[in-house]
Amino acid sequence: MREYVEKMLHTKVESKPVDASGLPLYLRGLYSLERWIVFDVPFAVASPLENPAVKTMAKHRDALEVALEIPVAFALEDATGYRIGRMLEVGLPFVAPDRQVYLPFLGVSLNEGRVRADARRQTRAEKLSPQAQRLALMALYGDFDGVSVTRAARLLGVAKMTASRAFDELEAADPPLIAIEGRRRVLQPDKDKKALWQRLEPRLSSPVAREYRLGYLPDADLPLGGISALCELSMLQDDPWSTLAATKEQERALGLTADARPVGFGEPDGPACVVQVVRYEPVPAPGCAVDPLSAILSLPDDERNDPRVAGEIESILNQVLGGDDEGNR
Repeated sequence: MREYVEKMLHTKVESKPVDASGLPLYLRGLYSLERWIVFDVPFAVASPLENPAVKTMAKHRDALEVALEIPVAFALEDATGYRIGRMLEVGLPFVAPDRQVYLPFLGVSLNEGRVRADARRQTRAEKLSPQAQRLALMALYGDFDGVSVTRAARLLGVAKMTASRAFDELEAADPPLIAIEGRRRVLQPDKDKKALWQRLEPRLSSPVAREYRLGYLPDADLPLGGISALCELSMLQDDPWSTLAATKEQERALGLTADARPVGFGEPDGPACVVQVVRYEPVPAPGCAVDPLSAILSLPDDERNDPRVAGEIESILNQVLGGDDEGNR
């Protein structure tokens, strides 16, 4: 495992065992732990002794980081492509020998067979994790100049370690976005928000985790999402049914996972509505709709590439981020 990472990153990896006596009782015996130092950054590598679900590993990661006070990555022996995809989806750092190295707190996301001679340099993560993306959107909307990791954690409603990982990812995606003030890292968003959006957009993902077509309107005050949210801000014509957005907590509260039929089981006359379950808490936006940038990102490529939709999206971006094409060159 260590030799593979050294080969991929072209650097020496220092390692030593971790004393697990200080861990919560339920975590002892679940992982073998080592403390690694790469590029002068310490972190723990947890090798599962069983085969926990990715969702369980995410909870264990948070608990381990609190106990060890350093970032945690997982060692994945014989990992399947599906498991690697799920780890990337939820932003869990990992090393999969002969497959991939994903260490966002180092700014590293490397695939086997695609390593360049300058791989020693920190490499941008391909996509931001949900919390890093939410922080990026908040920086695009508001005046976040000088916001520290501690304050970002409060704004996101997450642990400081999670906010720190989000800073790591943003620094890897767009280095000028993070500045050092004394011993603190702070956000330093580009004053030209349109230019910042253009640099970050390739690293941003659709916020939609899954969709449900419902034959009824849910008994909940859900904001408009997707194309319906964009139609509220533009001259676009909405579908005959509304697209709504729900958090994963609302999904569970509404029983959608058990009772709703997922997309693909269309009704002859069309659904009463489509509910999109989003990966992160939507950034607050005026009116009863998700924020415009999340709405734009939720559209599939074929819709975004439609000339009329693309034109309205450009107009919305100018409204939200300021300026026009000429002023942002």
